[in-house]
Formats: sequence, C-alpha cells, structure tokens
Amino acid sequence: MKLKTLLLLQLFYFCLGMGFNVLNYFHLQGGGDPFSPTPPFVGGAVMTVYLLSLCAGYFRYIKIYRGLTAVFVLVLGVYPVVNNLMNFSQIGIAYLSLTTYLAGTGMNAFGLVLNTLSSLKKFEE
Repeated sequence: MKLKTLLLLQLFYFCLGMGFNVLNYFHLQGGGDPFSPTPPFVGGAVMTVYLLSLCAGYFRYIKIYRGLTAVFVLVLGVYPVVNNLMNFSQIGIAYLSLTTYLAGTGMNAFGLVLNTLSSLKKFEE
C-alpha cells in the first residue's frame, strides 16, 4: 500500500471518529443519553491530536509518523477495542444501543488496523 493511500484511509477514520463524537454531542444536547462512555469533547480532542499526528506522515517525517501512530495503536486501538469487547454486557448502560456499540467498536478496530500498518511501516513511500 502506498503511504498516500494509508494517509487517506487514516483521514477517513478521523472523519468517522469525529463524526461519531459530533453526533454524540448533539444527541446529548437534545437531552439524549450518551452513545458511549467517552465524553464527546474528550473523544474529539483525542481525534484532533490524531489528525495532527498524520501531518508528520504527510510531510514525510516517517519516523515521527510511525512513532505517533504506534502510540495511537494503544490509545485508539488496543485499549478501546479490548475495553469494548469486555463491556459488551453494558449495552444500554455504558453504550446507548447495540448500534452505537458496534459503530464505536468497528471504528476503533478499523483505526487499530490502519495504525498498526503505519507503525510497522507496511507501506511504500
């Protein structure tokens, strides 16, 4: 896979994650229950830092890019995915619904794959 393709997929992942947090925020403002245990501003802030880390790849600072995405393997990947799988029984409590649970878990798994590929340099410059 080319670096450009990987960065575009990571940008798509950012958009999915940020969209999830924006929808969650507006749902809360309308009096609804949260989609997930992560407050939308926290999730949005983390995704914004993630977007900034992608700039290192865009500007070809490959070692920095790989190091930052390795951090995000843990922050946005391993911990959330494992945590979501362990909390499946919390649907309706910590997660609004099966749909928000699957959306959050799926997005985190997608990001985990992308960030693992970038941190292990499984791309062509």
